[in-house]
Amino acid sequence: MNNIPRVSLEDSLYVLQLARETALAQNKPAQAKRMGPVVEQMRGLVSSKSPAPGLTSSNGVMGQSDFKALLEVSQSRLNQPATSGTDSASSSATSAMDRNRLIGAMSEASMSDMDIARQFSMTREEVQLVLNVQRKNNSSASRLDTGTATASYLPR
Repeated sequence: MNNIPRVSLEDSLYVLQLARETALAQNKPAQAKRMGPVVEQMRGLVSSKSPAPGLTSSNGVMGQSDFKALLEVSQSRLNQPATSGTDSASSSATSAMDRNRLIGAMSEASMSDMDIARQFSMTREEVQLVLNVQRKNNSSASRLDTGTATASYLPR
């Protein structure tokens, strides 16, 4: 079992958790209760497993030293403690914007949605949502730049 990648264990844990939650949602508490120990054992395996060697020594974009440095800086900015009051609101908004810009840059560098999601501990759907919003904003901006916007988009 030592040669199972951590990513595979994490994915298996997510599937088991989803199955348990589905059983609860479908009002099948006995089935959910039987799955409880399995989920806990899998959670223990995931937490005791060291990072997968394939993820730390990537040959693609993720393996480049400049990309790793950029990623470390962005993650350290996301993990900085928030300050108090109004500064914390603006700080969290800024960090979210920085994160979203980095997600866009990673996507433009041909990184897969799944790899981006893993780097930010997000779901693939969250990454796709960020990218879709960025694409929509970019298409709106390009329409305004080219003058093809309708009158409802133009300021009065």
